[in-house]
Amino acid sequence: MSRPVAGSAVTRRAGPGRPRSRQSEEAILEATGKLLSSEGYLGLTVSKIAARARASKSTIYRRWPTKEHLVLAAFDRWPMMVPRDRGDLLSDLVDLYQQYLRIHYRAPAGALVPTLVAECVSNPSLSVLFDSLMQRRLDPTRVIVRRAIGRGELPADTDLELAVEAFTAAAVLRVYFLPTDLSVKAMRRLFVVQLRGLRARGY
Repeated sequence: MSRPVAGSAVTRRAGPGRPRSRQSEEAILEATGKLLSSEGYLGLTVSKIAARARASKSTIYRRWPTKEHLVLAAFDRWPMMVPRDRGDLLSDLVDLYQQYLRIHYRAPAGALVPTLVAECVSNPSLSVLFDSLMQRRLDPTRVIVRRAIGRGELPADTDLELAVEAFTAAAVLRVYFLPTDLSVKAMRRLFVVQLRGLRARGY
């Protein structure tokens, strides 16, 4: 393969383009998240995002065909939780809950979920995309529940998806609807009740 001639137009332009593109994308997604938190889904427009991110609307639409895609791309910037093995299912659940709290408190992360869920009720297009994204976000919980079944902490006939939904629903309920006590101690008590209902070993 021949090498580009030093100082040529190709050499000068190829390098800076990619970093600028990534920087622009990050600015657009950050602007989307902040505006969604402050103005809600209905108040969010591509024009406002473009102005805040100092990007053109055509640049945005080239990357994200609809507002729904853009909003979920902003949401998907949240870090994925890590299903670390703490030795038992209760400890693993508590560890995921602590990771979730850290993500929740990162502005504007905490305001995004209620906004998206509310909009999904009347927006089928957003609902389909959001459901697909959330299914992937449940993977860390699937890992620790599947691991618990494998080592005999949970019965072999445990319904994996039902258990995952139950644990996730408990955390979401606590964070968004019963936020008076988000302590690990309170959440641990709730997980223990669920583990007893699932006939977990030792509970």
